Amino acid sequence: MSETKEYENAEKDFLAEYDINQYDRPSIAADVAVFSIGRKLETDADYRKLPPKTLRLLMIQRAEQPFCGKWALPGGFMRKGETIQETARRELKEETGTDKAYLVHCDVFSDIERDPRGWIISQSFIAVLNEKDLANGHLAASGDANEAAWFDIIVEKKAEHKQEQGNTVTCENDYALILKSNLSGQEIVLCAVVREQIVYHDYHEIITYKIMESKGIAFDHAAIVVSAFSRLQRMLDSDIRIAFDFMPEYFTLTDLQETVELISGQELVKPNFRRKISEYVLETDRQVQNGGHRPAKEFVRNLDRFYR
Repeated sequence: MSETKEYENAEKDFLAEYDINQYDRPSIAADVAVFSIGRKLETDADYRKLPPKTLRLLMIQRAEQPFCGKWALPGGFMRKGETIQETARRELKEETGTDKAYLVHCDVFSDIERDPRGWIISQSFIAVLNEKDLANGHLAASGDANEAAWFDIIVEKKAEHKQEQGNTVTCENDYALILKSNLSGQEIVLCAVVREQIVYHDYHEIITYKIMESKGIAFDHAAIVVSAFSRLQRMLDSDIRIAFDFMPEYFTLTDLQETVELISGQELVKPNFRRKISEYVLETDRQVQNGGHRPAKEFVRNLDRFYR
């Protein structure tokens, strides 16, 4: 008998006797931070002034215990035969009616007390939807939810502390999270304070999140939101192409710049920004009328710069 055959038989015998239940196994969930760009309600009577844009986050109101009536990120448990990516896409399609969102892994949350139902590990995701795909879909709360709604999201650093000890540096940043929505004429405000701890040791970093205060937000989802927002900012800082996922097929450079500014929290100089993104866009012969302003040129992605 060949060495390869012996190996295959030994492996087959081992797997036939292996008991997967000899180890405790957690439940696995996917929780998705779905971001989009929208416009705030118009409050200015000047027809020449467009309503300001805002970064938005999708939340669902739970209809079941635990945290019944509280707001949570879209998500759900992994089903047999699914990958965690497939779980996230299934949940996203159920809540938004579209499967065209950009979806990327974000972080893993495994604190043993994060869910009162038991040992449940969450793989968090970031999803990005542009306005056109969102308009072609629909918000629909799943069976375990009362409502699904978009919330304006604000994340602000409120305090920071740095400590050095030997070759270890610990940085703690406290972030205020505010989510606002208008549902059936009623304003809803959710808020939390989340501490981000970054430990640098031997040239490597470990980032963890801890909820200090939370109002109206279920589970540890306030921490997941702050983690996702921070990751989105880092992604944008390293590769501006993520901003294009907020754009439909045709867009103006002003729309693109406003999106980058909303995510980064920084005001950009128009000429500098346009030089930076010039290689990623192609001008078209289309124009769009924005309020009382002159028509703006529309652009498309330069796919040669996205797929190489």
